[in-house]
Amino acid sequence: MSTAEKEKAHDTTLVEAEQQHIESPSSPSSDLVSNREDGAADKVTFKTWLVVFVCVDDPGNSATKSILMVSQALSMSYGISFWPVPIMGTIQAQLAVILNDPPQSAWLGSVYNIATCISFMLCGANSDLFGRRWFLIGGNVLMVVGSVVVGSANTTGAAITGMVISGFAGGNCQISAFAIPELLPNKWRHIGVVIADAFVYVDVIAGPIVARYGLAAGSPGWRWLFYSTAFGNGLVAVALILWYFPPRHPRGIPFGQAFRELDYVGGVLFTAAVSLILVGVVYASYLPSNDGKVIGPLVSGFATLVAFACWETWVPLKQPLTPPRLFKHNYGRSLSAPMVVTFSVTIYYLGTNVIWSTIIGTIFTTPSSPTSLAAKYSLAQGMGVLVGAICLSTIGTKLKHWKWSQCFCVTMMTMFGGLLALTTENTRAMSIVFCFFCATFYGWAQYLSITYVQFGAEQTELGIAGGLAGTGRYAGTSVASTVYVTILSNAVSSNGVKKVIPAVMQAGASRALAQQVLAALPSGLGAVAAVPGTTDSMVAAAALAWRDTYVAGVRTVALASIAFGALGAITCLFLEDITPKMNEKIEIYLENDVNAERNVYH
Repeated sequence: MSTAEKEKAHDTTLVEAEQQHIESPSSPSSDLVSNREDGAADKVTFKTWLVVFVCVDDPGNSATKSILMVSQALSMSYGISFWPVPIMGTIQAQLAVILNDPPQSAWLGSVYNIATCISFMLCGANSDLFGRRWFLIGGNVLMVVGSVVVGSANTTGAAITGMVISGFAGGNCQISAFAIPELLPNKWRHIGVVIADAFVYVDVIAGPIVARYGLAAGSPGWRWLFYSTAFGNGLVAVALILWYFPPRHPRGIPFGQAFRELDYVGGVLFTAAVSLILVGVVYASYLPSNDGKVIGPLVSGFATLVAFACWETWVPLKQPLTPPRLFKHNYGRSLSAPMVVTFSVTIYYLGTNVIWSTIIGTIFTTPSSPTSLAAKYSLAQGMGVLVGAICLSTIGTKLKHWKWSQCFCVTMMTMFGGLLALTTENTRAMSIVFCFFCATFYGWAQYLSITYVQFGAEQTELGIAGGLAGTGRYAGTSVASTVYVTILSNAVSSNGVKKVIPAVMQAGASRALAQQVLAALPSGLGAVAAVPGTTDSMVAAAALAWRDTYVAGVRTVALASIAFGALGAITCLFLEDITPKMNEKIEIYLENDVNAERNVYH
């Protein structure tokens, strides 16, 4: 039989299998993926553990040895591609100054989130049709390109272009968020989600610290922050090419048929809607709300989003990007409620992220403070997320009661984050404790919310559910960054007039001079000292008042963020019980593993 005839016969088999599934809608979701006619219990093989997490060399087993590098590849794919987020978030303002274009600093980090939000949905959902393999490999290769572009940039335009490429690539790399859990028993789904983020903990803990030292090292230092990403993702791409072989047809649909049935219009509408809305949101962070650059993208973006919703709801699509039935299932408790929780928890945590960064930079340290001091304070948040993830993987497995544990953790996260409103220069220990516990409960709540979303669809549609979860996280990140920065900026502006001007006048300045001092403060104390007529006492008074201004700003942001946490906590009450779904079933097996024949679709 010729190669063409073999391919045709294979496609015919896939079509027949799909037709059998359609004719038997009552079949449980587990049977759509794994063949269990032999009656054997599902078991995670040693090779699978190597692929998803550990790294062991077994010289006596060539198959095991062949996947030595891919032992950590899936987790590294996510973690390394996420590295630009904490890096750019820490240095974007200073980098824009280095590249001689400070007004564009807001875009350096934002475009990554916008591009990732789009690619997570488009590529995540379609990986159900075409398999995860080439999306992950392509994402890592594209990540190399984007990182090199950013690292070699001499203008903000080039850096922004590189971050757009990196963001779209990152959405593909981070398909690992559901590529790993589907290889493990469903009862370990929450653990699989945590494993997928294993290298992200390095990012959030070490990233801000490394970024500060890299920036201090000058041009070679900050550039190698991105070149190292290119090197890491290149290694991951090679490992995946050699050893990662999931099923090529997760839903059993031949490639030709899948291409014909793709939701092309939905993809275009979704991309346009998300791009316009989030671009408008970014503009709103530094332009007046009535500016045309804010209103135009937001209005047209939401109009396009409505058009997308109508298209997905009323057009009879064979492979819709976001099937409406998923959102309606069990009155929205299966997927819609978890999506709201994921979105609100992300937005809330980003609020505490803005708060804690502001506290470190303006209340707990001064320009003369050593870099190591700010780095130590930064550990509280990253370590908290790590502890929360570990607790979910260990205590959560024993505790169960998933719905009520989620309610409790979201509530505690909101409470401790709100308590950061009490921060002053003299509450360092207390504030560190509040930040740590807020991040700890976030670590539990965020990963469990992703677990809920992944269980919100049939597991043959895990890419759709996973794509929605990723889109929710990154859309929430973009919205939160703008909302909280705007709140903080407005609070600092209003309180600056109330606190700085009287303090400087009390030190002997006229009102006109005090206003000049206030205008110079955002540029640093050096700029204040350069204002004609200022004295050392005026500069000292301005510094203390400016710090008090940020204390008031932090309080405002902390109290405002409680609304998002409360929304998440209330929505948790409507979550369904996922205990029956957390069973022994393994959804798919690697095609280069001993259990490959247990896959219905290959």
